[in-house]
Amino acid sequence: MARGISLFKILGIRISLDYTWFIVFVLFAWSLSRGYFPQNIPGLSGPMYLAMGAVSALMLFICVLIHELSHSYTANRLGLDIKEITLFIFGGVARLTREPEDAMTELKVAVAGPAASLALGVFFILLKKALASVLQIPVITSVVGFLATINFVLLVFNMIPGFPLDGGRVLRAIWWARTGDVKNATRVSTQIGKAFAMFLIVFGFFQIISGYFVQGLWAILIGAFMQQAAETSYRQLVLKMAIEGIRVKDIMTKNVVTVDSDLLLSDVIERYFFNYHFVSFPVTSNGKVVGLLTLNRVREAGREKWGATAVRDAMEKLTADMTLHPNDTAQHALARMVSDDVGRYPVLDEAGSLKGILSRRDIMKTMEFKAELEG
Repeated sequence: MARGISLFKILGIRISLDYTWFIVFVLFAWSLSRGYFPQNIPGLSGPMYLAMGAVSALMLFICVLIHELSHSYTANRLGLDIKEITLFIFGGVARLTREPEDAMTELKVAVAGPAASLALGVFFILLKKALASVLQIPVITSVVGFLATINFVLLVFNMIPGFPLDGGRVLRAIWWARTGDVKNATRVSTQIGKAFAMFLIVFGFFQIISGYFVQGLWAILIGAFMQQAAETSYRQLVLKMAIEGIRVKDIMTKNVVTVDSDLLLSDVIERYFFNYHFVSFPVTSNGKVVGLLTLNRVREAGREKWGATAVRDAMEKLTADMTLHPNDTAQHALARMVSDDVGRYPVLDEAGSLKGILSRRDIMKTMEFKAELEG
């Protein structure tokens, strides 16, 4: 997941802010207060323009949040299970536990965001007309007018057919539906997205040289973000496709290191955590797996109690949703780990016997190895 500061939950989805949001927020508010609003409503004070810029930037953030929530709500209704969104000033990155399995699902998720931006643009146009006829306060109508304009700008910009923009996802869905090849569809839309990103960067440099510093800087920033996002998204898809068809039993560690439930935490720390450098161990009692002892559980017990606390009193008791089956797919296992934010799962058969253990690192290494082999 991208770096971010956790804020709150909406519709069961955790909302976070990327650290760069604050820098871009200040730049955006400043550029509005120095350029857009003085040109539209001349004669106001500097603090008033600054307040208008800050309010507009904050409202833009709310519009972007609604846009991204439309994507995520639609995705969750279609079974993709999005747990978190990390927001930037002009967009967001959703934390997908799995990719869409068919082109139609991809298309429905892709168009949900632009539909929200269209609805917001229409709403602010109507609101501006209503306020202009009732209040006739230019400061307020100007801000509302800006919000109408920016939502239509975001709509048009997002529908450019280059990945990872919404238009690129629509193109990928259509190409996928026609060819049946999601990897090739993603490659084509990614190449278009990267080409458009380079165009923005070059255009931004020419803008700066021509004296339009602020406009040029925005073009370069957006282009650089798009290029990085396109490359990262395609790489992630290739990695996930690399483990398609692989079962848990094919990549799990079979010689599992377990700890006895009667051991003291002080002994486990010395003999197991320091020795094997794992962050968790399956706990056994009378030959059966009964729980999982994690490093966090050891910390929570308190250093002063390690010498008097048995593993069975500190472990997390094992439940069905804390295990994998040997025949589960690696994709399913990775989705579970990402969704539950867990690093390792014990692998048990139908009889409850321990057959192995699978970590997120095991899956990632397999993904990278196969992706390199297959080009």
